[in-house]
Amino acid sequence: MSQLDPPVMPAALSSSSIYLTEDYAAKIPDIEFWKDDKDAAPRDEESIVYKLGILLLEVISGRLPFSEDHGLLVLWASSYLDGKRPLNGMADPMLRSSVPDEDLAALCDVVRLCIHSDEEKRPRGMGEVARLMRGVTALSPEQASPRDSLLWWAELEIASTVE
Repeated sequence: MSQLDPPVMPAALSSSSIYLTEDYAAKIPDIEFWKDDKDAAPRDEESIVYKLGILLLEVISGRLPFSEDHGLLVLWASSYLDGKRPLNGMADPMLRSSVPDEDLAALCDVVRLCIHSDEEKRPRGMGEVARLMRGVTALSPEQASPRDSLLWWAELEIASTVE
């Protein structure tokens, strides 16, 4: 979406704004996308990069962005991301059992960049984040692009597990 001309940015990017279809395709319903509202808040790519970092952190940890027990997820995770605690202690047990430690570390490197407190050190846009994610997943842009094939999700799973 960010590579369209003109770029399209979702109004909100969070786990609560993403729905999965029956074949696990992620859908981002964005009603504001269809409005031509000049008074709407600007949608900048930098805030989307940060929000994607938080979303990835939710996926890795299996936790919500805020909990009564631990407060803000980004603060809870900081001791893991800063190296004070082992990364695999932050990972959801299901993820920990199926993702090699080096892949988890590489994914956490992307998260660190996306949520960096210094905005100048964050990726410059979603294109750069996509490039970083391709490096982590080792999927080509063609493999990661949805196709009309009903078997695409199975093909993606096979491509992501082949070493």
